[in-house]
Amino acid sequence: MSRPLITQEKIIEAALFCAFDKGMGDTSLNDISNYLSIKKASLYNHFASKEEMLKAINTYCSDFYTKVNFASDEELAKAGTSPAQAEKVFKTCSANYIKKHEVDPLFQIYTFVNSEKYFNKEVLDIWQAQVSKIENQIYLFFKLVKNSADNAFVKRESKNFCSVLMNSLDTYLAARKEVIRQNPESGVGALFALPSDDKSLQDFVKFSERSIQQFTR
Repeated sequence: MSRPLITQEKIIEAALFCAFDKGMGDTSLNDISNYLSIKKASLYNHFASKEEMLKAINTYCSDFYTKVNFASDEELAKAGTSPAQAEKVFKTCSANYIKKHEVDPLFQIYTFVNSEKYFNKEVLDIWQAQVSKIENQIYLFFKLVKNSADNAFVKRESKNFCSVLMNSLDTYLAARKEVIRQNPESGVGALFALPSDDKSLQDFVKFSERSIQQFTR
């Protein structure tokens, strides 16, 4: 039987999956090696220590978050064609930003960053950079549909909406994590096979609709 091909990326993903179940602080090298079905000593072929592995995990999460956006350039352009289109696109982007976090490995990355930001300055920087980026993208979105010179108002509302978005995301994912905890046989990868929390998403979409309407009407 051939040995599984182990790379640094596979180890990082395994560590994130293990931490998703019990937190990074309680995740041991044995947990990670058992997840990969390899010997613990094999991990040292890729990382000299758990601390070195954690640094690589931070880089992996930071790089991944650079690809996670509230709205694409195409969506922003489409939103600028008319007020009605702006409402439609904004509501879609709002719901999609939350739902995309349910998918592996972003759910695991979010869980890691959201918990470790309280204990690790580098992780806090990753979180703050992501929030700042999303806030700026929302600002661009609002600015496209706001015919006003009151830039301070647009920035303030963008910051406020981003804050509600992040709080809603955290609440939504915490509830989804509990669903997984209560249904361990489903596995993380089978998340979408479990009952979805449509009501929470619908409530947030209604809020996003009200938020964009103040700019389009």
